[in-house]
Amino acid sequence: MEEFRSQGRLYMNTLKYFKRLEANDALRSDKSEGLHSSFPADKMRIKVGALELPNLFGQVKFGDPEDDSITIFSIYALTELNRNVIVDDKVLGFGDTAVVIRRGDEFIERVTHECERRGWGYKIDLVDYVDKTSHQGRMGPFRKYSDLDFQSEYRIAFRSGRPGAITDFYVGDLSDITEICESRLVKSGFRFESAESS
Repeated sequence: MEEFRSQGRLYMNTLKYFKRLEANDALRSDKSEGLHSSFPADKMRIKVGALELPNLFGQVKFGDPEDDSITIFSIYALTELNRNVIVDDKVLGFGDTAVVIRRGDEFIERVTHECERRGWGYKIDLVDYVDKTSHQGRMGPFRKYSDLDFQSEYRIAFRSGRPGAITDFYVGDLSDITEICESRLVKSGFRFESAESS
């Protein structure tokens, strides 16, 4: 965390990495990471030759091997959606130290500048969490099943052309736009207030 704050080092890994994490790392492991699309099986007709498969259940999932190499950097986002539960208790399992980014716009500007300097394609957005029993259609790196919505994830996805983890991406000193603290203080210290009440 100190290295992230003082040097702006963003440690990133591929969608394939998170897909293959052991299930005992329940906070980070996601076997459905980077799906291309997902459909409820009971709403589909699947044929193998002339034979139609009856009584399907669960999800029919389609992947795209090219997406496995997309590299991501993820952070927890405070949004209107989590105004009642600012930080889910499960998130405290990510570590005992947090870096709070006070100026998100400036942070994103520094990240995009470095991406452009390197000639990397990128996309930055909140993750949309969908109900796996009813969602029909596109997934991709910015859509996950709602059982992981406690992550409240804001992602930066890169197409760097490199196959594994990226450890050499630096955006420079972030101490002017961040604070470092114990994770538990983020949970107890944040409140949403309207401008009129402050």
